[in-house]
Amino acid sequence: MGEKNGLDQDQNSKAIQVLLTETNDEVVMETTETESHALRYRLTEIPPISVSVFIALQHVLISLASALTMSSVISDALCADLGHSIRARLFGTTLFMQGLCTICQTLIGVRLPVFQGPSSSFLVPLIALSHIPGWACVESEPSHSVSDYAMGNDTLVANVTADYHPLGLSLEDKLQQLSGSLMVASLVEVAIGGIGLIRPILHRIGPLTVAPTIALIGLSLFKLPVIYAKYNPAIALGSAVLVIIFALYMTKIQIPIPGCGKGSKRTNLPIFQLLPILLAMIVMWIVCGVLTVTNALPDDKSHPFYYSRTDAKMSIIRNTPWFQITYPGQFGPPSISVAAAIGFSAAVLSSFVESVGDYYAAAKCCHVMPPPDHAMSRGIFIEGVGSFLSGAVGACHATTSYSGNIAMLSLTKTASRSVLVLAGLILVALSLVGKVAACLATLPPPILGGVLLVVLGLLATLGISTLKYADMTSNRNLLVTGVAFMSGLSVPTFLEMHGDMLATGNESADQVIRVVLGTPMFLGGVIALILDNTVPGTDIERGIIGWKMSHSAGKNPSKQDDGPIMPDTSNGKHKDGEPEQQSRKESRTKVQELTEDDVYAFQPLKGRLSSSLWRFVPFLPPNAVKQMKSNENDEEHGTPNTRV
Repeated sequence: MGEKNGLDQDQNSKAIQVLLTETNDEVVMETTETESHALRYRLTEIPPISVSVFIALQHVLISLASALTMSSVISDALCADLGHSIRARLFGTTLFMQGLCTICQTLIGVRLPVFQGPSSSFLVPLIALSHIPGWACVESEPSHSVSDYAMGNDTLVANVTADYHPLGLSLEDKLQQLSGSLMVASLVEVAIGGIGLIRPILHRIGPLTVAPTIALIGLSLFKLPVIYAKYNPAIALGSAVLVIIFALYMTKIQIPIPGCGKGSKRTNLPIFQLLPILLAMIVMWIVCGVLTVTNALPDDKSHPFYYSRTDAKMSIIRNTPWFQITYPGQFGPPSISVAAAIGFSAAVLSSFVESVGDYYAAAKCCHVMPPPDHAMSRGIFIEGVGSFLSGAVGACHATTSYSGNIAMLSLTKTASRSVLVLAGLILVALSLVGKVAACLATLPPPILGGVLLVVLGLLATLGISTLKYADMTSNRNLLVTGVAFMSGLSVPTFLEMHGDMLATGNESADQVIRVVLGTPMFLGGVIALILDNTVPGTDIERGIIGWKMSHSAGKNPSKQDDGPIMPDTSNGKHKDGEPEQQSRKESRTKVQELTEDDVYAFQPLKGRLSSSLWRFVPFLPPNAVKQMKSNENDEEHGTPNTRV
């Protein structure tokens, strides 16, 4: 037995050495690449206003497609008619919360340029709620019916005709219950960040848990593209094909963008790689407009293809005011549904894991050290507060970090916080103009169906891709993953077809059972978490070592920005006449001075931590209290403190 344990330890140590070697090689490769592609504007720098506006608009455009998709599906889940003004209202509310949460996360939260947007995880519990009596949507005329989302006799969750009316709960009742339930569920994320539970939780969560949790979000929503595509399969197929062409075949096409300011150079950007979904939406929207003007699409409301017309939802624009303000309780006082609160709590935990990974990715793109525990705790805390506010204003979804916008940091070579703050301000300004939100809310449903086909597929494969860190030749891992996936898909299907077999006679208990067992990502994630932490297995086999290394392989900022911060327009001379080599040395010196405190510490609190009890607050930097005590000692001894 002793010899066997010794062999296991020896194998583990050898495997760790291999992983360390691979990780170091990746870091060296990334460092070499970064040195040849230096940031133009670092985290703490403020670009010229023209540059800031241009890059901020790119961040906004990337997020518009997701915001529009999320608000449209939520409106359908609420059984709102296609011409109902609530669609524009929800879209404006989504834009407002995107902007507000982005500003707070960048300045107060993790203090990295992390863009916040609506989390798709919340679509899954919404679909589970649609199976509960009182939440379902039914047709006023059966002849106009469409395929049910559920496999049994449950009603459609995504209402895409104007002939639906709600049974049981009214539209306002649903909004109020979803608002209050989201506020309660967001307290879970507030507690995780406020108490500092990130490390203990992440210690138990590995690739085998993350993979089914994220992948089942996309897999469980596979019927949504079918529902939306039925209203013109050709338009839906065209939308999906365009997204694929833009995202896969046209990624190397660079579009020249004129420089801003005197003497600035023209910038080439891969527009098709950055905005494949938005560009596909615009092209197909124009196609629908041409087909509408030429009367190629029927003008009979009873015909399914009618909703491909660009004038099918003009009543939204007419019924929406020019200006609207988002405020708490705008849809009425929040109420609580236990079933909705439990479903939203599962979605919050899913988005929490995704956000932590995005924090590490953002730090790498910004060429700074990985976020310490206090910064991650503060980021999750602010994300939870933002989700609470989203519930208060009736957005019906929480906010989370967006990976696409993190990739934009590397593509634009701009990691400035001020740019993300400006992007947030632009979103807030757009949310105030009601007609803008109303115009965007008239997107024809078939276009949305084609886009969802690609987006949900990508979401599923993103979850599966985390399995690369685990040993998938191990029977243990294969069984844990397979059981989690099949349970997440089979149990909700059983519930749809034979839900009456699990009836308890108590309405509240039945609702909780339907939501818990009907939320695939929650069910699959919990099963994977339990099995992965109870079935014996080494950290190498489980993928814990590789998972941690992928997050902690941070870059040393002092070795990553050897190029000039600004584009070279001085013909080898600095603006003050110094040689270019000297300018680069000064640039490297500046990067070396960017400490962890400069990046992640919330500066306004530095001089206000008057009590040593602050050291127990998980989302505050420990150095801040030490610095405060040092300042007090210097003042007592009459020694001036020159440290900044």
